[in-house]
Order: sequence, then C-alpha cells, then structure tokens
Amino acid sequence: MANIELWMVFEALSPQKEDVNESLDEHIKKLREEKDLKVSSVNIDEAELMEDPHPELDEGYSKVVEVQAKASSYTRAVKTVINYGPTYVQIEGPESFEMDISDMQKSLQEVANTVHQYAQMGVGGVLVSRPEEQK
Repeated sequence: MANIELWMVFEALSPQKEDVNESLDEHIKKLREEKDLKVSSVNIDEAELMEDPHPELDEGYSKVVEVQAKASSYTRAVKTVINYGPTYVQIEGPESFEMDISDMQKSLQEVANTVHQYAQMGVGGVLVSRPEEQK
C-alpha cells in the first residue's frame, strides 16, 4: 500500500451563505466515505461575503476547506482528484514509492475514461485529426 498523502483545497461560491455551507459540508462528507481514502484532517473556514466574486455575481459567499488525506494508491489519488475536483492538490508524501505497470495503466485509464465521459456529454472532446491547414 503506497499511502499517498494528499493536501487538497476546496472552494465554493454562492449568492446564499447556507448554500455554500451545505454544498461543501456534503462534498466533504462524501469524501470521508470514500473507500481506500482516509481523511486525516479538515480545516473549514467561515463563509465570507465577497463583493464582485464572479463576473455574473455582484456579491456572494466564498468558503474554503483544506483537507489532508491518505489514498491507498496513486490510482485512488487520481480518482479522488477527478471525482472531487479540488481547486488545489499537492502530494505531500511519500518522497518516493514503486509502482507496477498495471497500477500505472489503471491511473491513466481513469484519466482517459473521464475525458471520454466529458466528450460524450459535449463538454469537451478529443482531437482525432488536425485540420488540413495545421498539418
């Protein structure tokens, strides 16, 4: 077991204070329930009223949560980042570890599956050939 130590920051913004609090509370609750991931600490800032936090919002509430967790493998760490979308993520340890090629494959496949899902939803896509003028 690799025990990949992660530091993650989650941010939320909403016009309503209760919405930003509830959404991040639920997000962290689900994160804590993840298999093969152990949340060791959660630091929750108070929601703050911000002016002009977003081009489409005159004022809103911003909240930040810092989480430290240990993932059982590098693939679990990749899945966590893909599924929970932290604003920032940092690997804090171990300094080094060995990884089998099958684990490398699983990690890359997780990324490929996510890109494919986005393409199917029309959110993004994959360039399969270049337009003639770019060759």
